[in-house]
Amino acid sequence: MDINDFVGTWTLVGLRVTDADGKVSVQSGDGIAGRIMYAADGNLAMATRHANGAYFVYFGRFEVGDDHVIHHIELSPDADLIGTAQRRLVSFRDGRLMLTASPSIAGGPGSTAEITWQRA
Repeated sequence: MDINDFVGTWTLVGLRVTDADGKVSVQSGDGIAGRIMYAADGNLAMATRHANGAYFVYFGRFEVGDDHVIHHIELSPDADLIGTAQRRLVSFRDGRLMLTASPSIAGGPGSTAEITWQRA
């Protein structure tokens, strides 16, 4: 993988958050939407809206590894995220970008988030 595999705008098409006990706490459906944009200069912007009206937003830089991407968060309404490096396992299938975060930011310790994006 290299940066060119990511560059562009992606629309959220799937989200599944599973807690440490295996219970699904968030799943895509009505009211969940989002976009992530990866720029060729290494910058990224991400925003999602959840069914309850809450937004999850951050901006920063990214770097690509063999099987993962790291989001270096520089700005977010969630002060605890600022300055963190969020590692996501990556796979590409049928033109979609699948990111897996463990632990998930939204789900807490022991959780996993599977986020599926499609080019916009």
